[in-house]
Amino acid sequence: MLPTSYALVVFELAVMVLSLSLHDCAQAWMANRLGDPTGKMMGRISMNPAVHYDLLGTIIFPLIYTVLRPPFVMGWSKPVPMTSRNFRRPRRDENLALLAGPAAQFLLATIALIVLVVLRHANPDLGGPLVIAAMLANGHSVGTEGLPGSFPVLLLLYYVILVNLLLFVFNLVPFPFFDGGKILTNYLPYEMAKSYERFSMYFMFIFFFIGFTIVMLFFRPFFAVFNNLLFTL
Repeated sequence: MLPTSYALVVFELAVMVLSLSLHDCAQAWMANRLGDPTGKMMGRISMNPAVHYDLLGTIIFPLIYTVLRPPFVMGWSKPVPMTSRNFRRPRRDENLALLAGPAAQFLLATIALIVLVVLRHANPDLGGPLVIAAMLANGHSVGTEGLPGSFPVLLLLYYVILVNLLLFVFNLVPFPFFDGGKILTNYLPYEMAKSYERFSMYFMFIFFFIGFTIVMLFFRPFFAVFNNLLFTL
């Protein structure tokens, strides 16, 4: 890897770790608001990555992906514990708490988009560097000489959009252990839900082979809309 590639990996991994912390913090906070303090009691209403990280999902899996050099790096943190009987309306409230994580990531991506649009309008000279930031984050080789001192901020904000939209879609895929899978389980008939949980490891094994393709299928349209808004507003 070239020095620029190392820097990009560090940027992407740092944003991913902080975004995972935001996801878990939002879920624990929402669960507590809806009557379940389990996550709060375990210290999960926090932006500290140390209380959220999962050895496989936050460290090993992203590092493997980094070596394999896919277009984007994916990862996950350990699930936020929830006790269904604590919720006032168990199924509805648990689903709302689960959705709070992806919703927080979508909101953060939207905020980063707004900030970048404001910066671009406030200083039209940042239009070119912003294009370069987008090209670098999307895996294109481009020169970085003569860029302004604010370029790392532009790159960081662009990665906030990219990573959080990616995690937003990733978490909503209806596979076991992800938010989408847990929400699906809550709506399945009892026997079907039990069968779904029983074969969860097989589903995850399949996900390791085709999961990236599934995520990209839904991620690219979302990302295209955000990119279009970024450069046309």
